[in-house]
Amino acid sequence: MAMAASRFSTAMVLFVAVPAFAQAPTYSRDVAPVLFARCATCHHPGGAGPFSVLTYADVKPKATLIATATKSRYMPPWKAEPVPGGFVGQTRLADEEINLLQRWDDGGAVEGNPRDLPETPRIERGWQLGKPDLVVTPAAAFTVPPNGIDVFRIFVIPLPVDRVRYVRGLEFRPGNQRVVHHANIRVDPTRASRRLDDADPEAGYDGLIPHSATYPDGHFLGWTPGQVAPLLPKGLAWRLDRESDLVVEVHMQPDGRSETVQPSIGLYFTDDVPERTPLMLRLGRQSIDIPPGVADYTTTDSFVLPVDVEIEAVQPHAHYRAREVHGTATLPDGTVKHLTDITDWDFRWQHVYRYVQPLKLPKGTTL
Repeated sequence: MAMAASRFSTAMVLFVAVPAFAQAPTYSRDVAPVLFARCATCHHPGGAGPFSVLTYADVKPKATLIATATKSRYMPPWKAEPVPGGFVGQTRLADEEINLLQRWDDGGAVEGNPRDLPETPRIERGWQLGKPDLVVTPAAAFTVPPNGIDVFRIFVIPLPVDRVRYVRGLEFRPGNQRVVHHANIRVDPTRASRRLDDADPEAGYDGLIPHSATYPDGHFLGWTPGQVAPLLPKGLAWRLDRESDLVVEVHMQPDGRSETVQPSIGLYFTDDVPERTPLMLRLGRQSIDIPPGVADYTTTDSFVLPVDVEIEAVQPHAHYRAREVHGTATLPDGTVKHLTDITDWDFRWQHVYRYVQPLKLPKGTTL
């Protein structure tokens, strides 16, 4: 209360709660939770990412880079749009999270109070799925030249398995994350793949995968940075016959230095005999003929389900020409469900997208 010219005057003091989005974001309170949840799987010491996000000292010099890479959705490398129920391990940033990172960089990328920092995520340094029952690796390493085009190399690894085994999980370790882009893994119960490998004097071979090498029992086996397929639930293991070979196709990209690559694969066995066997359905076309000068070209394929199904996962696959990939399911009543939508296709990130809950579709649905 103040007095002026013998008259009393009063003043009202208002205490206003400032919304969180209007406060200047800090690393400790706002940014770290996002980076820990969405980025730390790859961006930790020794991880696939080129720098760590686990401390302010690591992140501060990269603030503008992080803001730019996330605004363009170059990072995190998760291309599929969200679906009802979600995908396993989904790391796609929400728009508000991207805006937060941008505002943090624009505001000087301040640290804030370290006491606001959430608990640092626990990063497994070894096998992500635990100790494997069997670990195999190619007999020799392959040397990636320092320059040139992308390198595809197929490694054939004989498995020391003397009886039928059932596999509930597989984990791929690239051996050199600086140049290994992704890997696809098949199983060959014949000697066809091994003969191709033996004919090449270097580690692995360059060429085509024989038809005898297939994904086992309809299961996707592969790896992209940051992805480890979870262990299969009871009843869904896949059969591994004795004296089979793993056929590992590795995509590598030269980085300006001569690099060696010798991946390793861990197998996790179970005594539970599979109760169900997934079926892999492939939709796509090889007869693509884009006329000169055409900027927008669409190719499609479809299939009508003859029975009721549960979709466990979907893997969009294309090369450098693709721009968008869309998968839909049109039910008999006309309802359309989106299986996957990628509006900014990037050949470098070809994940297997696994549904948190299998998607049930009735007979007569058009995929």
